[in-house]
Amino acid sequence: MRVVKNIAFGVGGGWVICLYFTATAIVYALSIVGIKKAYVLLKCAAFCLAPYGKNAYIDFMSHKFGNAFWAITTGWEASLICILCAGVWYATVFGAYIGSRFFHLAQYAIAPFGAKCYPTALLTGGESTVVKLREEHNFEL
Repeated sequence: MRVVKNIAFGVGGGWVICLYFTATAIVYALSIVGIKKAYVLLKCAAFCLAPYGKNAYIDFMSHKFGNAFWAITTGWEASLICILCAGVWYATVFGAYIGSRFFHLAQYAIAPFGAKCYPTALLTGGESTVVKLREEHNFEL
């Protein structure tokens, strides 16, 4: 079922956001300073193509300057595209579930730096799994 949802998400607007992140990553990669940001944006593009089965933990504070600069210059456009796609999906009878993933992606698009993607089963595995993630990756969930 997750494959069908990922295909519906990709066809229903995920490819637009993926293309946007990929084009922005290419622009960042052309400058030597932006190579690390380009890598992060390519991870965002990959998440846009198949968001089901994964969940993004967004940590805005880990890269305050990068996320603030991104949100002011480019992130608001990507987030607006995600919100518009969510609105289109919510207008349909069966699209609320896919629209909710677009809202999650809008949060990811506004602050992509420092975000980490984990399998959904890992994040919903209970308190012992959360403690394990805290120890391995040194952050709070």
